[in-house]
Amino acid sequence: MSKRFFVPEQSERGLPLRTYLPIVALIAVLFLGLMGYLVAVGFGVAGSVFGKSGNGAEGSSAGSAASVQGGGPPAAVMEQLSTLRARIAAHPKDDVAITQLGDEYLAAGKFAQAIPFYQRALAVNPKNVAAQTGLAEARESLREAQP
Repeated sequence: MSKRFFVPEQSERGLPLRTYLPIVALIAVLFLGLMGYLVAVGFGVAGSVFGKSGNGAEGSSAGSAASVQGGGPPAAVMEQLSTLRARIAAHPKDDVAITQLGDEYLAAGKFAQAIPFYQRALAVNPKNVAAQTGLAEARESLREAQP
């Protein structure tokens, strides 16, 4: 007891500085190393979160020219559309896939084609907020597009 009444002396608690400082430093180095690795993997070599790109301008322009040359959507979009259509064919009540297909048409500016997909998704699941939002956006965009 100290000289004051009812106040116990403070005892040292925890590890001494020379013990916990190296532990904290080791954890910090491991954490920073892990974060560096995850950033390197996530951004790839080219530094884009969308994946690796070509080496310079000629690689990227050739890739984009090949995908647009035939008219219509790029190959990746076509693949996603066919995947969604197959998913809907296998599971006709998959309101998420139906909504995503509507989203694809909405993103392409085909508002009139997107509306039936949103309506179909809402018929399956009336509480689908994404379909409600997409339907409202498609209708509004269709109204704005008409003279």
